[in-house]
Amino acid sequence: MSRPPVRYWQPPGETVERLAESGATGALHGEAGTVHLADGWVVHVESDKALGLAGLLTASGRVPAEVWQETVRTSGPDCRVGRALLEQGRLTRGELEICHLGALYDAAFFVLCARSTMTWFEPGARHWLGPVRRVSARTLRRESVRRRDVLERIWPWPQLDSSPVVPVPAGHRLSGPRTRVPAPNRRQRELLAHADGRRTPGDLARLLGRSAFSTTVDVRRLAAAGLVATPFGAAPAPGLAAAPHRPGPGPEGAAEPAGPPPASPLDADTVEITLAGLERRVPGAALAAVPGGLAAARRRAEPRPPRRPTHAAAQPLSVNDPDIALLHRVRTALEARL
Repeated sequence: MSRPPVRYWQPPGETVERLAESGATGALHGEAGTVHLADGWVVHVESDKALGLAGLLTASGRVPAEVWQETVRTSGPDCRVGRALLEQGRLTRGELEICHLGALYDAAFFVLCARSTMTWFEPGARHWLGPVRRVSARTLRRESVRRRDVLERIWPWPQLDSSPVVPVPAGHRLSGPRTRVPAPNRRQRELLAHADGRRTPGDLARLLGRSAFSTTVDVRRLAAAGLVATPFGAAPAPGLAAAPHRPGPGPEGAAEPAGPPPASPLDADTVEITLAGLERRVPGAALAAVPGGLAAARRRAEPRPPRRPTHAAAQPLSVNDPDIALLHRVRTALEARL
């Protein structure tokens, strides 16, 4: 007999660690995706905000779409899709593990950073992929925090992560003395070529068959360089700030609270403008994006977003964990189809 689902009202990262400590097996469902655990280890994470393992393998042409679909149909019910791909000779063990970990960390960033604290756990649920690699809950949360901090160092404007990417026309880009930033690389030029003012970073990642996080990094760097417009008034992207735990009766905290969790205030959506030369001090923010023009921009000039040196956009990601650093380098090479 299957056990009933258990509801939790606390940040997803804390819930995953709590389940891991109890050695749980099952699926934790939340606003942004699902975390699958086996004996207290995280074995798979999926989110509609990130390109999954299927997208990474089929978009790159490594596994034909029809082969993937047939393998999922025949081996999915037994939770052995990963093993079947190895037996067919479609992938090597190393390729499968690298792509699996890349998809897992990518999706986990969005799931663990979700603003909603309501999740529900489905005990005993297993993922159709089957065992590939496992990750501890603490490692997963630490990596998600690190990724959030990387984005904030590049350009502290989280609205970019969920808003359409709008390239800034050459004639409207910033001029005057500024910190030098490098010209867009090949990956970034490809992003700009496909940015039509409607596609979000997630849409572009799916279109190009790339990691959602690395695409978000590129978009923030382009915004810091003034090549992508900074959005105004958009809802902020998910954050990892812990919301108050709302315990219910009993050890599982399954009772629902009286009302929804309080909403966090929107991040600052203003831009500082000086009358002398109308210099825009926030790279990437277009004056045309300010309703009402200069007068409205003056009224909106406080509070301002935190000031960050734009040279951070040129710096590579720094990772202390050598395994994750290697994963970044190999994944980038695979995405570049070298």
